[in-house]
Amino acid sequence: MQFVQIGMLGALGALAIPVIVHLMFRQRSRPIDLGTLQFLKVVLRQSARQRKIRRYLLLLLRLACVALIAFLFARPYLLATEKVEGDRLVVVLIDRSASMGLKGGARPIDRALAEARAIVGRAGQGTQIEVARFDQAVQPLKRPTDVAKLPSDPSPTGTDYAAALAWARDLCVRSGKISKELHILTDLQRSGLGRGESVAIPSDVEVHLADFGRAFPKNVAVTGAIATPRTARPGGSARVSAAVFNASPLPVSRVVVSLHLESGREVRDLEKTIDLDGGATATVEFALNELPAGLWRGHVAAASAGDELAFDDRRYLALPVEPPTPILLLDGDPGRSAVEAETFFLQTALRLAPPGERYAKTPFDVRTTNLDNGGLPDLEKIGAVVLANVEDLGGSDTRRLAEFVRRGGGLLVFTGDRLKAGGAANLSDAGLGVGAIEGPAPAAELPWRLERWDTGHPLFKPFQDPEHGDLRRPSFHTVTKIRPAPDAQVLAWFRGGVPALLERKLGQGRVLWFASACDRSWGDWPRGRIYLPMVHQMLATATGLAEGGRVREEPASSERMPGLVESDGLLHVVNPDPFESETARCTPREFADKFGFRLPEPAAPVARAGLGGPKDDRLRGDEIWPWLALGLLGFLLLENFLANRTAA
Repeated sequence: MQFVQIGMLGALGALAIPVIVHLMFRQRSRPIDLGTLQFLKVVLRQSARQRKIRRYLLLLLRLACVALIAFLFARPYLLATEKVEGDRLVVVLIDRSASMGLKGGARPIDRALAEARAIVGRAGQGTQIEVARFDQAVQPLKRPTDVAKLPSDPSPTGTDYAAALAWARDLCVRSGKISKELHILTDLQRSGLGRGESVAIPSDVEVHLADFGRAFPKNVAVTGAIATPRTARPGGSARVSAAVFNASPLPVSRVVVSLHLESGREVRDLEKTIDLDGGATATVEFALNELPAGLWRGHVAAASAGDELAFDDRRYLALPVEPPTPILLLDGDPGRSAVEAETFFLQTALRLAPPGERYAKTPFDVRTTNLDNGGLPDLEKIGAVVLANVEDLGGSDTRRLAEFVRRGGGLLVFTGDRLKAGGAANLSDAGLGVGAIEGPAPAAELPWRLERWDTGHPLFKPFQDPEHGDLRRPSFHTVTKIRPAPDAQVLAWFRGGVPALLERKLGQGRVLWFASACDRSWGDWPRGRIYLPMVHQMLATATGLAEGGRVREEPASSERMPGLVESDGLLHVVNPDPFESETARCTPREFADKFGFRLPEPAAPVARAGLGGPKDDRLRGDEIWPWLALGLLGFLLLENFLANRTAA
């Protein structure tokens, strides 16, 4: 126990007053023997003994009252109970998201790491310590002592408080420790509150929230950069639109926004200057004309005087400038005229124009051949091959086609009446099949329709919007039953769980099989509006265009920093989380209410012990004077009762 006003304990000297009063008024008597009263001696002796006991009790009560008054004015408080070895859990969460790298003084990440080291250092022997860094993911440390060696570079990713607190909550719930503490070291960025699941910290966990943020930092960020169209044609034009955001509530002027693109020796540099109001976003557009073929790569950057957050000043982008993807259609049933050909509707859907014409913006350049023309032509410049009702290929053509797919080409197969049970043996042997062909299956009463599909696959993402068409509308009176191979993935099913669309990876390429014909011989789907987007998505998936083609966009992570990264023949455009550029902060109370815990009451500074120490009239949360006042009241009532009985 310690005291806020320890000098007040000098009042304990007043304990001598009741003793002195007691001694002064003590009754003194001279014994006289009277024969007539000898029988009362015994009674009087017993009564005197009882009065003496009551007097001493009364003295003790009065001494206690004086002592309690002295303690009341000294304002005692309790020291923290010393923990028994092994009964304490301390969890430390260190925010390492991009906003913790704020410049203009000591960075929040540096201050948070210093505090984490201090917490670990004073935890004491036998304490279980768990330390983790977090951004959008949680990264626990194997050993708490590793906190001394942690790098001070913040992550390029955003903040997800729910993920970090869920990890800490699970640790506390599973722990059998008596005392549990959670230390959250962060900048209280508001954009991190709304992510992830709802988390509530258990009530037996003592939560300490350390705020290392800074009010109203200056930050101008490039939060978006999009090239339109996504793929340009050689000699054509494109437009780059950049979103520039002022996170500060104060306006900024003369922000220089620049675009840099290069392809080989060709370089394009453009620049504009804008003004931004506080909290405003502006769209800056750059026009690009007469672009030569190539993969243009670069960035949009924003430069502003006094910017305190550098991670979001640049946003990367890539623009492929290339002709339409060449597609080879191999017609297994060319018919007597072009209209009767197996691939007639398929050609029209891919050209997006009448026969003999081609829409300039179509992504595909269609070429058609059949087996009567001597087999497969040269596949050097082909993006994908489509087999339409082809029973099988010769051995040499199959080997060439398999090598084409392994190098990154695509293969799309439509079945038909020529593909019987056990067919396509050469294709299967070369790894181009997706399972055993069981032959055509006519509909008995109801037509075949698509019943379900893999909604997470890139092929079906456009159809998540009902305005893009209903995949259940097309009907088929005949389909080909295929028993899937173990390494084949079924992407869509007809009713009854019959596979409709199957996929298989081969090397760097991809094989797709659709278990029905691409013309009207087995169904009416070429007449419906779902046919065109469906076959476009199938070919886009086979050629990789459905996932961005050679250019893949992905968010920055701890493993991949922002920039342009080439890997496995693909160009990865990696950019930071735009929500992390929003530097608005929440209050500690809002944070605590969001995750269901109570903040500890702030303790007032304690005066130095001694008579001459400065007085402190503020209350501490751990003072026990209310209990002493209650005890004093009880002692006074008891003293009054006993004093009346003694006087009587």
